[in-house]
Amino acid sequence: MSRAFSPPDTLSKDDIRTLGDVRRNIWTAGFTGLAYGSVTGFASHSIIKYVYNKLPEKQKLKMAAPNDVPFRFTRNTAFLSVMVGGAVGSFVMATAAGKNRVHKLAPIYEAGKKEGVVSSAGGMSDYQRDLQRAQEREEEIRERNRRRLSRRKTMRQRLEEGHGLSDSHSGNWADDNNTSQSETWERNRRRMSRRATVRHRLEEGHGLSDSHGGHWSASDGDAR
Repeated sequence: MSRAFSPPDTLSKDDIRTLGDVRRNIWTAGFTGLAYGSVTGFASHSIIKYVYNKLPEKQKLKMAAPNDVPFRFTRNTAFLSVMVGGAVGSFVMATAAGKNRVHKLAPIYEAGKKEGVVSSAGGMSDYQRDLQRAQEREEEIRERNRRRLSRRKTMRQRLEEGHGLSDSHSGNWADDNNTSQSETWERNRRRMSRRATVRHRLEEGHGLSDSHGGHWSASDGDAR
């Protein structure tokens, strides 16, 4: 069903009546222009045909292209003149009627902006609520990116300083003073291997555990 039969609640009865009057005036002017244009097109065709037939044959041949048949006015040209005249007249008069009455629609354009007239609870329109949710979502994604980059920077800094990733030993590696040389060498080898593995996974954008297949969560992927 057309929106004309179900106007919004923000329009008063006077606004609806004004809108209907403007619409009716535009349609009336369009049909009036169609009638005047069709008559004008047929009259123009008849006048041009009469003048053309009064011309001498030599003049007609000069007006035609070389090796071409002289122009003839037929029913097809008359129909074309009527159609073109009607289309132009309808467009011109409908456009003029709309421009002459557009000032009556100014209060209707401002109807939805009046204070106290809202389309939803909370003093906000649907568009304003959607915009607010989008802004909150964007802020959440920005904060999540900031925290993720901060975690990566902290872990990389702790690895470069020789600290562990947990606080079980106050963030330091175990003391090797009381161990044998072979145990110290083996422990250093495992430590360097762990550091290389962690650094490699961070550079590739993977997590430090296999709980999600070694990848960041889907929300982080969307944020990136």
